[in-house]
Amino acid sequence: MAWQFFSKGLTILGLAVILSAPSARAQSGPPASQGQEQQQPPPDKPAEPNPSGPPQQSPDSSTDSNAKSPLPLPPELEVRPIGSSAPMPTYDTLLRWGPLYVQEVELLQSYDRISNTTGTNIGIFNQGSFNSTILRATIVYDKPVRQNRITIQYSPRLTVINGQVNGDFLNQTVRFDWIQQLSPRWTLGISNSVGYFSVRNLYGDYFLDVNAVTGTSVPTSILNAGGSWLNVDTTANFAYALSPTSSLSVAPFFGYGRVTGQVNALSANAEYQYGGQVVWNKQLSPFRSIRADYSYRVVGDLGNGVPYNNGDLGISQQLGPSTVLGVTVGVLSEGFLTGTQWAFSGSVQASRKVGRSTISIGYYRGLPLFSELNSQGVAQRADANFRLNMSERWYWTVEGGYEDSLSSRVIGVSGKYVSTELGYSLTPQVSLLVSYAHLIQAGTYPSLLVGTRDYALGGIRWTARPAK
Repeated sequence: MAWQFFSKGLTILGLAVILSAPSARAQSGPPASQGQEQQQPPPDKPAEPNPSGPPQQSPDSSTDSNAKSPLPLPPELEVRPIGSSAPMPTYDTLLRWGPLYVQEVELLQSYDRISNTTGTNIGIFNQGSFNSTILRATIVYDKPVRQNRITIQYSPRLTVINGQVNGDFLNQTVRFDWIQQLSPRWTLGISNSVGYFSVRNLYGDYFLDVNAVTGTSVPTSILNAGGSWLNVDTTANFAYALSPTSSLSVAPFFGYGRVTGQVNALSANAEYQYGGQVVWNKQLSPFRSIRADYSYRVVGDLGNGVPYNNGDLGISQQLGPSTVLGVTVGVLSEGFLTGTQWAFSGSVQASRKVGRSTISIGYYRGLPLFSELNSQGVAQRADANFRLNMSERWYWTVEGGYEDSLSSRVIGVSGKYVSTELGYSLTPQVSLLVSYAHLIQAGTYPSLLVGTRDYALGGIRWTARPAK
């Protein structure tokens, strides 16, 4: 059964290669590696404010309360790929059927080695080593309808352990976005994401995706633990364009998470998160923008959770044609067991392009990664990434990061990693790759993998080309 399944997978991937080959053309560098497509280097010229939004009006229209055409979308309403902080581009691919297209397909073979220092034998971590085959795809439905846009993203991942196909290793994520232009100034955005992971982070997307242009970051948990993870997030965003360069939005949100095999939560496995956020954005120039936001949320049981207040002020600045910097600073109040306390929150995102290489760094401190850890308290995360396009076909990346919990309300956990990837582009859309990752975890909760994990994998990846 496993061989038949992957024979079909290889056939599909082979068709993708054949179909993409006629459209191959000279390229300036290989396609981005896993996690790098979202971390694009800064543009060679100043980025337009909200480049994917409607055409901007002249500054004089800011005083016109009866705007005749739609004003630009604020950054928080942009449709973004799953796990990315950058707006979703338009893709040029032959694997398209109207608004439906395949964005990425991967077929990988991996070898894992685990050293469990605590003797915890949970799920896949009850063995010292194993082989696995991973088939992953991303399918997108993107349909503009008059002043509306409907986007559905589906990303399934099937892992076969030691030649056995098992539903316990089927991870999948679905994201839905609906953007409705209510008037030239008012916009409604509704987003919902559902993620179910039978194995928590069995093969990590080990990166903190940062976008200094928009001043946003999307951290991905690096922690491994036994058990499954279900996460649901829903947001309704009401945005008003104050002018062609400024906006104000109000966004109530609701989230639900459930893990079997807790990581660092003292409370029950099921946890809720609900509240709202107010954001003000101002584009000062094509090179600089500022942002202020305030959020209130409750994390825990319905009607009996821990309240949090968080306020941040951020600035994004383009320093020449190849360097972008984004910084936010703020404060966070948290309901500790000993009473309400205040803590520093903030983030730094930076990207610089030097010749054929690009380096990105990111740091995040604040509310824990609810959708990743299902926890309470304060957490921090730091990452760095380096990519070198050695030629038009060869590329090399190396990245590393650290994550830990800081709050006295949770059981302490931490993790750090380093990974590297070498790739060769057969065509502008198809690449062969090999990679290696080393992960170290520490903590006091028994279901957390405490020890080290090494894995090496290789395979083939097909990625749709963003339209120019």
